[in-house]
This record gives sequence, structure tokens and C-alpha cells, in this order.
Amino acid sequence: MVTADIAGRAEEPAQSLLLWRARKDLGQDAPLPSYETTRRHRWTGAEPERARVHRTALVSGAPEQVYAVLTALAAAHGVDELIVNTLTADPADRRRSYELLAETFELPADRREAAVTA
Repeated sequence: MVTADIAGRAEEPAQSLLLWRARKDLGQDAPLPSYETTRRHRWTGAEPERARVHRTALVSGAPEQVYAVLTALAAAHGVDELIVNTLTADPADRRRSYELLAETFELPADRREAAVTA
């Protein structure tokens, strides 16, 4: 899961994560690629297919979009609590993603900091 102030901004971290996951599936155990590395990357071999497979499970976009998907998933599975994990090459993007999600879910202020730093 990754969200950003606008949907288009969430795409860069999402692409980095998809490249990392595709490579991992293909036996390349390396750190998350930087956004610059991801932008320059030429997808080859099985990478695009592996990324497409993982794209179906990756929730990304503007906070309202992510909120809608996550609440629909929770309702479909009958759960009242969600745990999300955001992997980004930039720690500031990860923190901002958690902050936006906490705001969108209207967590009380005292719980937001705990949700963001956990």
C-alpha cells in the first residue's frame, strides 16, 4: 500500500516496489531500487509479467482512493482492523503515506503518531 498527496505521486513509489518484487520473484534479492533507477529501467524478460501479477495486490493512489479500496476489502472480509505495510525507496515518502492514511481514516491525534511511527 502506498498513498501520496495526489494519485500520480503515488505511482513512482509503486513502480519501484513492483520492480523490486518482480526482480525478487526472478531470484534477484536486492534492495528496493531508487525512483531514478526505476525510471531508467528497461523492463525485460519476465519482469513485466511479474509486475502485472503483483499490481493486482498493490493498493496505491490518492488517499481517498486507497481508503475506498481498503474499506471495501475490510468489509468484504468482515474485519474491523487493518494493518498496512508501505515499502518505499524514500523513507520520507513512507512516513507521508502513513500520515495521509491516518488522516484519511480519521484516527484521533494521539493515535496518529503511533500509527505513523510503528
